Amino acid sequence: MSSLPPPPSIGSLRPSSPPALEPSSYASVPLWCLAALPAAWFATFSLLTSHNPLTRATALGADLAKEQALKAIPQEWMGGLAQPVIQLINQYVGPYTLIGEAFMGTWAILLTLALPAAFLLLGFIIVHGVLLLGGAPGGWKGTARAFLVNHACADLATLAWAGLLLTILNTRYSILSFSLLLLSGLLLIRLIAHSWLLVSLARTHSLGALRIIFLGLPSLLFALAVSSLITTALWTWLVADLALAALR
Repeated sequence: MSSLPPPPSIGSLRPSSPPALEPSSYASVPLWCLAALPAAWFATFSLLTSHNPLTRATALGADLAKEQALKAIPQEWMGGLAQPVIQLINQYVGPYTLIGEAFMGTWAILLTLALPAAFLLLGFIIVHGVLLLGGAPGGWKGTARAFLVNHACADLATLAWAGLLLTILNTRYSILSFSLLLLSGLLLIRLIAHSWLLVSLARTHSLGALRIIFLGLPSLLFALAVSSLITTALWTWLVADLALAALR
């Protein structure tokens, strides 16, 4: 008589749990950031070029020169000399205006397009490379997602804050109030953005306390120092233009 096979164990009757997903399998790169980032950069570029302090200073100097030249012309000669004098000043100032616009346009491209794109790319490469030394379970997509979302939100917030203050400046705030509000808001946006980036990377790659303290915090301070320089340049640009506009 053949023996019956042993009954299956209780553990084998339990449904097997699905395999755990690796973070890199669900951390996708958000497509909206790929459109929002260039849009924010070009909008900031348009904002700076429309508030060009060097062009405004050149126009202010030309107006002052015309005013002083017209005051020096005797009243009886005003009808015949006023227009030639104005045309002469315009011809003299014209090349300097074009050079100033080209110079400031180059700086605007550097501040709003070249440097943000370079910092985004280099930051991703350096940070992910350092994370790989101790393990980056979130994969490169997790790092890319954290950088793209962070930079897109920060740049959009910067543009919205500057645009809001420029819109309501003439109705509610003085230039001094505008300067303080703009600088404090821009610096606060960068502080929140870089802190949020550190938290996102820590969650994505399950960073331990030691890696956060010895790698994350120094990187945060360095990123804040670099972004503060660019923020100060943007702030100086807008404040200088508004100060010159108040002199006219």
